[in-house]
Amino acid sequence: MVVTHKMEKVMLSFDNVSAHYGKIQALHNVSLHINQGEIVTLIGANGAGKTTLLGTLCGDPRASSGRVVFDGKDITDWQTAKIMREAVAIVPEGRRVFSRMTVEENLAMGGFFCRPRSVPDPHQMGV
Repeated sequence: MVVTHKMEKVMLSFDNVSAHYGKIQALHNVSLHINQGEIVTLIGANGAGKTTLLGTLCGDPRASSGRVVFDGKDITDWQTAKIMREAVAIVPEGRRVFSRMTVEENLAMGGFFCRPRSVPDPHQMGV
C-alpha cells in the first residue's frame, strides 16, 4: 500500500504510466496519486491525454509501461471485466448520464453490477 506523508491511504495511483494507440504514444510517464476521500479533477486541452489516462484505469488502452494500482492492488495487467468487478466505474464524457439524478446517484449507478460489498458508501469515505 502506498501512503502519503500525511499517512492517508492512496486509493488510486498511476506510477510512470505510458500508453499507446498503435505507434502513437498518448501518455508519457504520468504519475498521479489519489487518496481515499479526495475528489480530483483532470483539466487539460483536447488531446492532452485525460480520457486516455482514465482508459488505462479500465484497461483500454492498456498501459504500455508503468503501474496502475487501485486499493492496494496492481491492476495494470487485469482484464477490463475484472477491473469493473472491483467497483471501478467511469461516467463517459458528453453528459451521457441520467439527467434527473444527482451526481451521487449517477456514480452509484456505475456500481450497479458490482457485488454489494464492493460498492463503498460515499458518506463513509468522507465524500
